[in-house]
Amino acid sequence: MIPGTVARTGATMAEKAEAAEAKAGEKGLVGKVLGPLVLIIAAAAAGAGGAYVMPMLAPQPGATPKPPAPKIAPLEYIEIDNSFTSNLRDTGRFVQIRVAISTQGGTPVVEAVDRHRVAIISAVLGVLAETGEAELNAPGGREELTRKMRIAINDVLQRKSGVAGIDDVFLTSFVLQ
Repeated sequence: MIPGTVARTGATMAEKAEAAEAKAGEKGLVGKVLGPLVLIIAAAAAGAGGAYVMPMLAPQPGATPKPPAPKIAPLEYIEIDNSFTSNLRDTGRFVQIRVAISTQGGTPVVEAVDRHRVAIISAVLGVLAETGEAELNAPGGREELTRKMRIAINDVLQRKSGVAGIDDVFLTSFVLQ
């Protein structure tokens, strides 16, 4: 080899560096385009999946959630072991009744009825004293009487113990003289 000349058997360092830069430039262009493209596709897929799943997880706007079903105790009947006798308001006649009540309020209501039995008896007698013969003989008169008794009994229970759970009042005996 002649001094000062370069052997052409291989590429020079400068040529090798240029070739590496060209290759890197080509790869960088593909990487610059392909990388963001993959990220955009992944973001679109995640957004579509979220849009599909979110309505199932989040409540719909304007839709009211269902409240939990109230716990209802079994229906219980309580007979008031007192015979009620009262003069009717507008005549000299009197009425004698026996009463039973029903509740689905459970133990608190049953205990309140037992505890406040005297006040309940007084309330029922008050309703009877305000009742006239014409009211009792009218169509639906007895149903109206039991409705008034239910309201009066629930009022007593609410004032005395904070629970009012009487569902119905039944006349188990009814005598009008």
